[in-house]
Amino acid sequence: IPEGYFELEPAYRNFFESVPSVQFHHRVLALSTLASTAALWLFAQRLPGLTPALRRSTDLLALAAAAQVSLGVATLLLAVPVWLGSAHQAGALTLFSIALFTLHSLRVNSAKALAPRLAAAAVKASRPVAVAPANGAKLAAV
Repeated sequence: IPEGYFELEPAYRNFFESVPSVQFHHRVLALSTLASTAALWLFAQRLPGLTPALRRSTDLLALAAAAQVSLGVATLLLAVPVWLGSAHQAGALTLFSIALFTLHSLRVNSAKALAPRLAAAAVKASRPVAVAPANGAKLAAV
């Protein structure tokens, strides 16, 4: 914990105005983001039925997280030059975009796999349900 951490009064100012507090929180967020993306990547590598798109998106996510942490360290070591600070901001946007793409890839694959099971369960329960086919055709009542 850095010197000068959480010394401002009232306490809420430390989250926005205290340089040691902000730097510490930023580093904790960076390392926890890197650790969680690395854990996700390791978990995804062991899944046997992972689609190529999802494998690619988890690879990109891990790469972007490592690049973002590297940019952050370089930004601090070089005393925050504007061009490197801007690259760090662009890296954050890239990392966020790849995270959204990964979540989208998970949702699309899960929805495609879930639709036939929902339709079968509805037929079994004798209740009609609308199921969207994967090829984009019109909805059909089952």
